[in-house]
This record gives sequence, structure tokens and C-alpha cells, in this order.
Amino acid sequence: MSTESILYDVAVLGSGPGGYVAAIKGSQLGLKVALIEKYSKFGGTCLHWGCIPTKALLLNADLYEKAMRGKEYGILYKDINLDFRLVKARKDKIVKKLSMGTDFLMKKNKVATFQGKGRLTAPGTLQVEGDVTTEVRARHTILATGSEAKLLPGLELDGQIILTNKEILDLDAVPKSMLVVGAGAVGVEFASIFSRFGTDVTVIEMLPRVLPLEDHEISQEIERLLTKRRIKFMTGARLEDIRIEEGKVHATVTNSAGETKEMVAEKALIAVGRRPVSEEIGLEKLHVATSKDYITVDRNMQTNVPGIFAIGDVVPTQALAHLASHEGILAMEHIAGRNPAPINYDLVPNCTFCHPEVASVGLTEAAARERGIDVTTSKFPFAAVSKASILGENEGFIKLVSEKKYRQILGVHMIGPQVTELIAEGTALLGLEAAAADLSHLIHAHPTLSEGIMEAGHALYSGAAIHI
Repeated sequence: MSTESILYDVAVLGSGPGGYVAAIKGSQLGLKVALIEKYSKFGGTCLHWGCIPTKALLLNADLYEKAMRGKEYGILYKDINLDFRLVKARKDKIVKKLSMGTDFLMKKNKVATFQGKGRLTAPGTLQVEGDVTTEVRARHTILATGSEAKLLPGLELDGQIILTNKEILDLDAVPKSMLVVGAGAVGVEFASIFSRFGTDVTVIEMLPRVLPLEDHEISQEIERLLTKRRIKFMTGARLEDIRIEEGKVHATVTNSAGETKEMVAEKALIAVGRRPVSEEIGLEKLHVATSKDYITVDRNMQTNVPGIFAIGDVVPTQALAHLASHEGILAMEHIAGRNPAPINYDLVPNCTFCHPEVASVGLTEAAARERGIDVTTSKFPFAAVSKASILGENEGFIKLVSEKKYRQILGVHMIGPQVTELIAEGTALLGLEAAAADLSHLIHAHPTLSEGIMEAGHALYSGAAIHI
């Protein structure tokens, strides 16, 4: 085993959007940083098996769906075919390009990189088992090991028929039918992708509604709109058994009415959540505190052990790439002695890139009421937004949640066209503690989708929107 002669200021374990962003920020702050990654490429789940490849596939699905509706736009085709090999090739090309970009950023920022499986072996020391076992020493360590797909108890993945978010990205053809177990963001996004490619999709969800973390009205609307798009939902349903027989998935499901059904499909996607990757990284050896396999941290992302920090999916905060990045920046600024402000977790936006899209930030109506707030809300439909009609995507609405006395906006919830882009305004409104009056007086360009946010502000401020 070789020992690095350099004593680094910070060693970062894991190169996902939390780890690599932390490494860049540390270098920008003048710290000597080492980045350790067990896989052959940097970028983590987000770049290789999550955010990026799925959104690439979603764009293909959007374009294919629009092409099928070409006559509506006065564009006529003799024949429309989907070549899934080219779909997959484009997705792989985008991932490769961004992966190379991450490599470039590490070199540009003079971050030392080590490839191999890393684990804590002593205070300030990590052992990296790669082609050569190396010992890396650092004054501080940031654990950014991320998460992996959670599996059902007793379920064995075969990687060909029963899949997770990883294996489904390697399919060579569009399956005729698919069971999706779990109606969170991952399950709904893949259901939206493959149903538009022509797959007969059924989504099974144990909880009573689709996208259960979203506002209740958003959950109801996305289920209604995706049902119109031929996706079948079984909510409040219990998966009793799932197995492979004669090359197909066979599942036994008890629905909300207590009836048991046998279901058969070509493929099954298990999308029941994520679990932190906290095993075999040396936590026990250094007595780093955990709770339900998550690493516990304080407001500066510091563990109970001085000098050891943790960020991203391995800590008990929302499992979101953009949040992991901000947690990494916070940890590095604290290490550098910058005294950063803590993260306000009420201001973390959520996005589901199905079609139509779903996005939210802040408190749901139910969460606001649970906090004892006297709540009032407003809604404005995209059907009354002229740009949405131009796009041919006028389903959905924008909902604002506020306290009643001053009409300070506490939550922004959207379902409709390009709302994953529009939500940035919602985050700004909450971050600046804007009230309905502030929003209604902000001039929004016409014709744009963002006018819907302004109209919802009018409705919240004066009791009536302009264009409805």
C-alpha cells in the first residue's frame, strides 16, 4: 500500500453532484482538495443513472409525442417510426459529454483525483482500494457517497426483467408492457417516458396518491392527466408477490378495495425509494453517528466526529442533486472559516419531469395548516395562459399557498408546461419573503408561461385574477 505524501485540507469521498461541487468550491476557496470515486467515471448517480439520462429520454419522448400530433401543427408526415437504438445512443452521447466536462473541471480546479473504493481507517486517513491501494491523508473529510435504489424485502433483481433505475437505462428495445412499483418522482418519470414510447404501463403505489410528497391538489391532477395518457394507476395497493415466470413478470397485488389481482408484464421497474450508501466506508471504526443508516449532521453538515462532514443522499435531508450541491458548498465554506448561513430546507425546489411537468417549493397547503398557520390559497389555470395555448400544452395550474393576514407566499405548486423552469421564480419569491402584493406588481413579459404566476398573485392579492 502506498501513502500519499501530500496532506490535503479536505478529502471528498464520492463524486456525485454533492461531492464534485464541494471539491470545486474547496479549490476556489484556496483549499487543497482530493476527490475519491469508486466508479471509473466522475459524476455519480445523477449524471450516469439518474437526472441526466432520464431527462434525455424524456426529451425524446416529448418529441416523439409531438411528431405523432404533427397534423395539429400543420406538419404532415408519411411515416413516423421510433428507432430506440438512436434514442439510447443520444442519451449515452450526452452523458459522455457531461462526464468529460466533469473531468475537465477537476483538472481546471487542480483537484487531485483517486479512483477506487474509499473508506475511513483512522482520523484524517482514508484507504482507497483501486488498481493500487493508496492511503490519502486530510485534515477534513466530506462523505458524499450518495444513495442507491431501495429494494423490496426478499426481492432478487435479475437486471433483465426486474429492473431499477440503472438497468432500465440499458434496455435495447421498448417493452410492450411494464409494471412500475412506486409512484414517486422516479416511477412517474419512467412511466411517462415509456408510455409515450408505446409501452402499456401500470403504476402500483402503496400510499393513497401519486407523487405523495406534493400538494394534494397537484397529486390529484397529475394522476388524472396521466390516466388520460393511458397510464394505469393502482394507489393504496399492496404488492403481495413479484416473480419471474416464463420470461415475464408476474405480480400479485391487493388493491384499495381489498381485491387481489394477478398481473403479468414484460418488465418491472422497482422505484420504491432510495437507501443511503453508508456501509463499508468506515463509519463504525471512527464512531460516526448514524440513524437508520443515514449519517447525522449539524447545520454545517458536520458529524459528531470533529473534521468529518457528510452531505447529499447519505444524510437525512431530501435526496435531490441540487440540494447535495448546496450542502457541499456549505460544508466547504464552513471548513474554510467563512461562517456560511445554514440551508433553509423549506426553500428547496422539487421537480418531477413527467409530462405534464410538476414542480414545487415551500409548504404544501396541508403542511402550512399543520404548522398552525391561517392559510389562504389561489390557483390559476394554464388554460388561461396564452403561451400555453400556443405551445399546445394548456393543462394544469399554478397554486400559491400563503398566510392569510399579510398574504406572504409560503408555497408555490405547479403542474403544466415547463414548470420545472418556472419554479425558479417561486424559489426567489419565497427566499425574498414576497407577499402577494409584491408578486402582483411585478411586470411579467407577454406572452410567456410566467404570466400564470403573476395571475395567481393577482388572485391571491385582490381576490380575482385578470384573465379568468
